[in-house]
Amino acid sequence: MTLRRRHSLVVYRSSERAEATIRTLAAAALERNDRITIIALAAQERVSRGCCDTRSVLWNRITRELAEEQLAGARAALDDLAAAAEFAVLTHDGRRVADALATEARLRQADEIVLADPGSCGLSRRDRRRLDSVLV
Repeated sequence: MTLRRRHSLVVYRSSERAEATIRTLAAAALERNDRITIIALAAQERVSRGCCDTRSVLWNRITRELAEEQLAGARAALDDLAAAAEFAVLTHDGRRVADALATEARLRQADEIVLADPGSCGLSRRDRRRLDSVLV
């Protein structure tokens, strides 16, 4: 009988606590042959189809680049454990971020969503509460 690999979706924003959490999760995933996906959040504004809404385009590019920088920091924090993880940017509209995370978890067939550092993960208290209710 083959055991199913567990998959953790980890919301990451750089902090000492977040780095310690992803190192622990990646080491455990490597040991058990589980999967871990580290997600950085990037708020995206709706781009107007009008004349020249370059502000939103610029803002969206900047937030994606900042999220990529967060993931680069996560890779560096994991060092030799980085091969155990996948890395991705999750774009969202800034509202109902918990719902976007839950949808992403379903699409990736994740078993759990982990906030690497709940206090600095980029989610509001309301989104953290909503995420708790979505996962129950």
